Amino acid sequence: MAAVSPQHHIFVFSIGKRAAFHTAVLHALSDLTDDSERRLVTACPDRTAAPRHRTPAHPSIPAYAGIVAKARRFLNGALPAADVHLVTADTPARAARTAGALPIEPAGAESIALVLLDAEGAGLSTAPFETSVADALEALTAALPERLRDGLGARRTAVYTESTGHEVHVARPYLLRHMPDDRSALAADIVCLFTDGIQHLLTGSALRAASRGNLSALARSLHGFLTEQAGASWGLHYYTGSVVSSLIRDLDLLAAESGNPVLRGPSEHSLACGALARWQLDEAPFVIVVTSGMVDEFRGTLANLRDARARGFIVCADSPVSAWYPFQGTVHGAEDSRTVLAARGIPHVYLDDPDRLEAGLAEARAAYAQDRGPVVLLTTPAVLDATAVPEPPTTDQDTPRAPVLDVREDTLAPVMDIINQGPSRLLWQCGHLNHEESGLVHDIARRAGIALADSLTRPGSVAKYRGGHVVDAYLGTLGLYGFSARVHDFLHHGGRLRPRSDQCLFFLKSRIGESATPFSRRVLQRSLRIVQVTREPEHLAPFADHPVLSDAHAFLRAVRERLDVDPDVLAARTEAIARTRDSASDAVHELPVLPMSANYFFRQLHLVLDHLISKEGYTYTGVYDVGRGGLSAVRNLPRTGPGFSGWYGRALMGDALQAVPAIALTRDDNVLAFIGDGASALVPDILPTLVQQVCLYGQRLRRNLTVFRLIDGGHSVIRTYHEGRSGADLSRQTQVLHLLDPEWTRSFGELTVHHRHVNDVDPATVRAWLRQPATVNLCSVLLSHNNEGDGLSLLSSHGWQRDELSDLTFAVIRAGQRTTSATAGS
Repeated sequence: MAAVSPQHHIFVFSIGKRAAFHTAVLHALSDLTDDSERRLVTACPDRTAAPRHRTPAHPSIPAYAGIVAKARRFLNGALPAADVHLVTADTPARAARTAGALPIEPAGAESIALVLLDAEGAGLSTAPFETSVADALEALTAALPERLRDGLGARRTAVYTESTGHEVHVARPYLLRHMPDDRSALAADIVCLFTDGIQHLLTGSALRAASRGNLSALARSLHGFLTEQAGASWGLHYYTGSVVSSLIRDLDLLAAESGNPVLRGPSEHSLACGALARWQLDEAPFVIVVTSGMVDEFRGTLANLRDARARGFIVCADSPVSAWYPFQGTVHGAEDSRTVLAARGIPHVYLDDPDRLEAGLAEARAAYAQDRGPVVLLTTPAVLDATAVPEPPTTDQDTPRAPVLDVREDTLAPVMDIINQGPSRLLWQCGHLNHEESGLVHDIARRAGIALADSLTRPGSVAKYRGGHVVDAYLGTLGLYGFSARVHDFLHHGGRLRPRSDQCLFFLKSRIGESATPFSRRVLQRSLRIVQVTREPEHLAPFADHPVLSDAHAFLRAVRERLDVDPDVLAARTEAIARTRDSASDAVHELPVLPMSANYFFRQLHLVLDHLISKEGYTYTGVYDVGRGGLSAVRNLPRTGPGFSGWYGRALMGDALQAVPAIALTRDDNVLAFIGDGASALVPDILPTLVQQVCLYGQRLRRNLTVFRLIDGGHSVIRTYHEGRSGADLSRQTQVLHLLDPEWTRSFGELTVHHRHVNDVDPATVRAWLRQPATVNLCSVLLSHNNEGDGLSLLSSHGWQRDELSDLTFAVIRAGQRTTSATAGS
């Protein structure tokens, strides 16, 4: 390496009250400057901390001499002449005052600073979430001349501690070292730190000069567009990766400036889960950034984002199409991820040329505006590195949003006849409702005597409580699993569906997928009268008797304007709703045996929540993972508003759990999550990510987060299906081994986390848990398996524990007996 100008000034701050530490620093620097043109200049504002000896007489570790020799060999070639200023101080504050009086070197000279801190000697704590070291270093940095601030980060700040370790291990914004017992080992480490800093200064200066002040063009464009669209509500979700690290840095900086939430996750897949949850709950757009080869890591959640019409961009680094079998690339001679995205119906744009960046971004913005789901940007390194600002979009360049679809009068007329004249039972299952739509639905339901139900995939779209008051029209949940006893009772009599002429089902903002009802296609076609309201032509079901292609808001407004319900019909509907019983419709929900049944646990928790909601104004956002526990929570618990269900779309186990940090850190509400042991075993632990964001990134847990981990040792829904369909016993395929940790309580800064065992439900105790602010409760709930109730299948409605025992119960038994006899006879 060519020698450089002697105009270099290296400032080393040695901070602490113990002379031995400063002596080691002096030894290291003396050995690097003696007998060279590098000059050591000392400044010591506090004489009590001054080093007592200049050089070590006998280094006690054999490696010391070799380390010094290699360091001097490098410095003699790269930095033959320099002034090394050693500033010794007992506290960072005193070092900061001294920094303000440092000599001003000639114009054009290069300067760097190196900070060495004896934490205990300076009276500072290095506990993971203790801020005293960070605060002291920030104050010191602020006091330094501007020429020394650049680059004073983890590479050039070393903190030595005598702590033997902490429960939490995380990279700090400084190098954390255990204080060596041997002074020569400490001096050797300082020699390495000093030489590393010099090498980084000399080899990195060209790169820093090229990149200083230039933000990624892609980052600025995405940030500007989404801020224009959604203000501070859109979220930045990223993992990491070498090729996208600069883009992430720039987006992180821009998001912090504009107040947008930055939401991490323990995997790339978890980012998509969090983005989906925030879109469903708050209609918050997003940018997700992942590195090369990770376009496949989103699992079926990518399809769920598409089906939810979630608005956002997914930036996936990729390789130029001309690359020869690139590392982690997905667009090359052997494969092309674009064909996979096209097959899935995912909008995507390949950005491979900085000169065509604006054209590609215009295409991406147009796809965003078409409500077809997230837009994937497959982006090459050349585009990721580009800093030239694309031409800003103008209003007339952007594709407008889809126009509002008003309901046609000829379509509306038969529907209004149903609402105003009969039949005597109407049940509306509601998809996602915005604030205005929710108000219209509840007003129409009250004035027309309409019963309301939510779904397994959109729990809480309508709920038992609204604004703290009971919604009389709400009957519960209708779905493939988890349908409420009250909904079943409303639609059935004697175990059979009521006559088609007596009732009608409305599906509002729904494509009536298989998960929406427990009924077969044949039953939907022949035994039920169905009205469907959707704005998506491809979602119109072939078995809908009255398909309505319209925006929900336009439909609801038109319905309310035309309401004229026959008084006798209204009275009959009101009576039909009142006659349905709010019942668990099983016996075991009252049986206090241990381990608890899911029926018993959720009934007790139902009572706790009813008290909190009705007496104390409690509200919460529910999170429901795929499994018996999640569907039992959907079926049995009172809700105060919309929740997030992992049953949405592909029903991917673990998605709801992965979404918890994004939900808990962005909603001003309590969060209750219900996660089975099977789902927990499939995905990474969310707790480290949650603690990291709260304690290191300043994202506040606004209220309480309680995660109920429901442990019964198996995949319960599959086990029930297997046992119910074949009469089989426990199968190894449905076993889940769970290793139960002891109870513990840990504090991470201002965040408290409890791990609790829940063997039974004490109402006062659980109420207290759910009200604790800035607290995470991880509750391991020990349960036993059963196949009873909870809407596990329509067959369960004929079990002996139901409130009414229908003749169909015995018909099923007699059919089984005949089959057994015939088999035995053969």
